[in-house]
Amino acid sequence: MEPQAQNKQDIECLTLRALLDRLRVPIIIGVSGDSGSGKTTYSNGIRRLLGKDIVSNIEMDGYHKEDRQQRKISKRLPLDPEANHLDLLAEHLRELKKGRSIKVPIYNHTTGKFEPPASFSPTPIVIIEGLHALYPELQPMLDFSIYVDPDRDVKWKWKYERDVKKRGHDSQAIVAEMLAREAAYKRWIDFQKTNATTVIKLHQSQVKQLGRYEFNGQLPEGSLKVEMMIEPAPTSLPTLPLPFDLAAMLGSKQPPFLLAAVPSIYWGRQVITIHIDGLLSPDTIAELEKHIVYLTGIPVEQAIPKQQHERVSAVEFAQLLIAWRFLEQVNSLLAIPNS
Repeated sequence: MEPQAQNKQDIECLTLRALLDRLRVPIIIGVSGDSGSGKTTYSNGIRRLLGKDIVSNIEMDGYHKEDRQQRKISKRLPLDPEANHLDLLAEHLRELKKGRSIKVPIYNHTTGKFEPPASFSPTPIVIIEGLHALYPELQPMLDFSIYVDPDRDVKWKWKYERDVKKRGHDSQAIVAEMLAREAAYKRWIDFQKTNATTVIKLHQSQVKQLGRYEFNGQLPEGSLKVEMMIEPAPTSLPTLPLPFDLAAMLGSKQPPFLLAAVPSIYWGRQVITIHIDGLLSPDTIAELEKHIVYLTGIPVEQAIPKQQHERVSAVEFAQLLIAWRFLEQVNSLLAIPNS
């Protein structure tokens, strides 16, 4: 056998994870949405299936021009793109695409001040999370993009709990800020979803309304309905079966669950709109994860711990779908030429 043919055959036998380990140019994911919208929830879904040694993260808050005290004086909101060093971030992404290390600016949410920049070396997958992650000046460096768009009441609850309970911010100040930033969100942030590979909308669960005549099931408090607009992948991975127990589905103890996939046109683009609501069996999720491991060689046991708000079944299932769609994108980017 010719050496070149043998080499190609060896490469084709490698798992997806092994190919990622060989990458010299990182694959960059942009995750955008309002503050407190749940961006980290969905980037964590990708980390869980790829492994934290493969995936690294850059938080864009460090690229704000002003710290918390300076913003109180200037009255400028970080949603304003002019209040951020997007030009510096674009330069950093270009450097990462060349395989070079950068110095990432760090913002401390507890103190509201900037800390010394930290050295950052590219891993095979780099995720940038922030208000402006899908802005036009950053788009050329992105290989995959996610926009998270929760309903107003969902977003307000999450942001309030995060900023007041976890970050120790003043509750009255946070409410005033959330009211002040709504118009700014529509002006400077919301439009980014028109170019995202995947748009995730989050609503309060609506599965109870489907019961006739009275809903008789059980849902955890805070259950969400997930609606996703996903661009079809350029190259599909092998079939991903969804294991359902039909006998259990027809039983009286079956938890409520809704799954629908509808071909759609979203902002002029062909997408599949997927609706997920209710609860899915943990065994089904486990089987899906095992199948993904089998096809990709990615070890789930290296996953990072799950966060509490990720225990909603519709959200966790959506994480798997997004991670699978991203793996299809990776498969396309790593495709071996026929010649």
